[in-house]
Amino acid sequence: MVTVSTRVLKDQLSSYLRRAERGEKIVILRGDKPVAALVAFAEVGEQDEAMRLAMLEARGLVKRPQPAGDRKPFRGPTVLVRGKLASEVVIEDRR
Repeated sequence: MVTVSTRVLKDQLSSYLRRAERGEKIVILRGDKPVAALVAFAEVGEQDEAMRLAMLEARGLVKRPQPAGDRKPFRGPTVLVRGKLASEVVIEDRR
């Protein structure tokens, strides 16, 4: 696995793209810290959408919706505004 700084990558982007296209994995560093990886698009395409979504969910970046049967309707507190429900005021404002 090859590592490269952002400055060098920027200066020699075409050559690193060719290397990634040939199957090399290139780790991009900011300072001494790895921040990204450059890989061939074909490698990314091999993962199906469900797998990518599961990885994002495991990292806490997304949350999948619950099935409709498992959801409970929102039963928040009733808030009165000048004698009306807040939802009624919002509906009036939208008209």
